[in-house]
Amino acid sequence: MMARITMIMLFVLYMINYADKTIAGYSAVPIMEEFSLSQKEWGLVGSSFFWFFSIAGILGAALSDRIGTKKMLAIMAISWTVIQFGAYAIAGLPMLVVARVLLGIGEGPFWATVVSHLNKWFPEEKRGLVYSTVNFGAFVGAVASAPLLVSMIDSNGWRFAWAFMGALSLVWLIIWLFIGKERPQISVNPTKMDTSSLPKAKWSDISGVLLSSTFILSFLIYFAQIWGTTFAAVWEPVYLVKVFELSNQQMAYAIAGTGLLAGLMTILISWMGDRLYKKHRSYRKSYVFIGGTSIILGGICFFAVPFLQSTALVLIALCLGKGFAFSVGTAASVIVSSLLPERTGLLVGVLSSLVTLAGIISPLVTGSIVQAAGNVGAGFGNAMIVNALLFVVCGALFLMFAKRNEQKNELNPPMTNAS
Repeated sequence: MMARITMIMLFVLYMINYADKTIAGYSAVPIMEEFSLSQKEWGLVGSSFFWFFSIAGILGAALSDRIGTKKMLAIMAISWTVIQFGAYAIAGLPMLVVARVLLGIGEGPFWATVVSHLNKWFPEEKRGLVYSTVNFGAFVGAVASAPLLVSMIDSNGWRFAWAFMGALSLVWLIIWLFIGKERPQISVNPTKMDTSSLPKAKWSDISGVLLSSTFILSFLIYFAQIWGTTFAAVWEPVYLVKVFELSNQQMAYAIAGTGLLAGLMTILISWMGDRLYKKHRSYRKSYVFIGGTSIILGGICFFAVPFLQSTALVLIALCLGKGFAFSVGTAASVIVSSLLPERTGLLVGVLSSLVTLAGIISPLVTGSIVQAAGNVGAGFGNAMIVNALLFVVCGALFLMFAKRNEQKNELNPPMTNAS
């Protein structure tokens, strides 16, 4: 029972987490008008969220291994509350950038801490589905909240909407302090040694995993996903409003509908990965196969978008593209968390921090592509093709080389077999 409550609490926190990320996108048009920002300047704002995200993610994930994941989640919720209420102090581009930088630092350790916390509560063969279910909170937070947040922005201003998100973080924190627990009384993997009793991992062990082909390829496929999710968060609202001339509310409902369907797709895809793992006990025949195939299909859908004329067909292609491509972070996290179980928090923290390089680069590249094209529609079409090519290339490499030397019945490959 407590495991389910823990999953629900983290699902809700991920809703808040992603709504915090994407609310800037929903606020893009009024903010750009208020501060007279160009496309490149708005790309800078989108990028700034990730400037120190990686460093904060690695340090925070390592800290969570030491102080406990429950405390680390509480610390993050406090930081989001303070930063989002600070929206009322923003008076120009520099302060706007600072606010996004600080929020990025506060959110950096989130996914690694969540993965580490969930591993204490759920056995290995259920983790893909559990991760994707919690990850669905990101879709719900990013898209289901869109109509409400856009309505708040239109009625009360973007600062009020940002502060509202801070209030939600505060409510979550109060509940978590009362009901959240660090770990179950009985290990979920009684046949295996509890990771808390394992010897401390040496740097030579950690560096060996970080340099393994499996870790590097997991990084690449996750990098591609973050490139796409950042595009969706920062630019998709602008794309729908500027190119297809949707109203703010129409844009919000379009993103909500397609995003929720895409999120349900990610749960189904991750469930398929779990089923294959349970059958084969092989990461390569389950999570590698599912992750690589999914992101390639997502790339095909994104590639089709510029060639579609109907708004409905574009939304369908975007929905399918996001559903396929945005599920691979779960597969990458499951694989990486198996490489050195006693340092799951650190390894997943390094992974989720490094992939945010995509979050820094993607908004800047997209802004430059759109501005250079002259025509907004053509510029966004070129950006879609760049997304598609990245998905297909990373997916193909992942399928060909990740976990290539894995033994058939190997549950937890030793570090030397990580490639």
